[in-house]
Amino acid sequence: MKTIELNPDQIITLNDYPVHSDSVLSEYFGKCKMGEELPLVPVIRRDVVRRNLDDELVKKFEEFEGENPTAEYFMLDGSHRTTALTLALHKIAVLVYQKDEDIVEARKLVATGKILKSGTLQTTMVGNCEILSRHFSEKPYFMTVQQKTDRMVADGILPQDIVQYYH
Repeated sequence: MKTIELNPDQIITLNDYPVHSDSVLSEYFGKCKMGEELPLVPVIRRDVVRRNLDDELVKKFEEFEGENPTAEYFMLDGSHRTTALTLALHKIAVLVYQKDEDIVEARKLVATGKILKSGTLQTTMVGNCEILSRHFSEKPYFMTVQQKTDRMVADGILPQDIVQYYH
């Protein structure tokens, strides 16, 4: 099991634009500003996920990849955390799933608060890739955490104090 820090342009976000809860985003943003650590964000390398995408999605992903060569990881959970960290100008601490045993080990971290309980912990690497494939089949576009955050700022859907901090 490997933990690393990534920039927001290195992570492919879920297609849940905009984030679902302003209050959760604001809570995480406040914690980021105070220097509190947030739970790790689970990710899988893009080459692993790509193997589980259908041909149509692979074509769209290859186009995205050409325009975003630094986007190396797919996020499995953590839209509010990654957005808050980006807005607070912090790197994003991630837990890289490389094999099924990593997911088993991650389950143990829930009790410590280092990772949040989520459906990603109840399946395998292949199962998580299948979940991502279904997710992107429903909304067939790709975006980095940086792009999503910048779009939220540009669309004026964030509280002004957060936008001012970000700028």
